[in-house]
Amino acid sequence: MPSEAGDRRRAALALLFLFVLCTGVALVVGGSRPALEQGLAPSLVQSVGYLGGLAAGLLLVIAPQDGPRRLGGVVLGAVVVLVVLDLVAAGGTNIGAGLLRTIGLFVIMVAMIRLALGVAASGRTR
Repeated sequence: MPSEAGDRRRAALALLFLFVLCTGVALVVGGSRPALEQGLAPSLVQSVGYLGGLAAGLLLVIAPQDGPRRLGGVVLGAVVVLVVLDLVAAGGTNIGAGLLRTIGLFVIMVAMIRLALGVAASGRTR
């Protein structure tokens, strides 16, 4: 059972890295085009990232231990907030939405660090 939980945490960490990668690519693609000519590419890439983040959160929530389960709830909550912000404040300049987005990304970063430390610690005990 511990190896299954470790595998879930590794898979969740990989999915969170996918989220970070897609977020970065969406920012670069969106920033390289004029505001009125964004197209669908940034939204599609970010959607793939959101799916990865949601899958990571779900993998952690169904983990048998409490630690990853709480972390999964935090990840799910942060990703849901980011998705809602993208839907509500799409295309506009809203400093409040930007602040909430920054906080959500920070929460996911902290969760990734905690998850990476847990994965590294479980790898040392083998």
